Order: sequence, then structure tokens, then C-alpha cells
Amino acid sequence: KMQERQEKKLVRDLARQLEEAKQREREEKKRRREENLKRRLENERKAEIVQVV
Repeated sequence: KMQERQEKKLVRDLARQLEEAKQREREEKKRRREENLKRRLENERKAEIVQVV
């Protein structure tokens, strides 16, 4: 009975770790996407300025 409880706890911990890893990955992707968007906008603005000149 003790072992069952321990195994259940292990499974729960592993599941939680997986969830946290997924969450971190999602946040990282979101942050990277936002940075790429900002960079693209800046590049477009610079391109416009260069074209005007």
C-alpha cells in the first residue's frame, strides 16, 4: 500500500513537471514571436525611411 501511494505521487510529480515544461515552452515561443514582430516592424520603418531618402 505504501508503494502504491509513492508511485502515485511520482506519477503526479512527473505530470506536473511535464505541464510546467510545456508552459515554459509556450511562454518562450510567445516571447520570441513578439520579439520577431517588433524587429520586423522596426526593419519596415527603417526601410521606409531609407526609401524616402
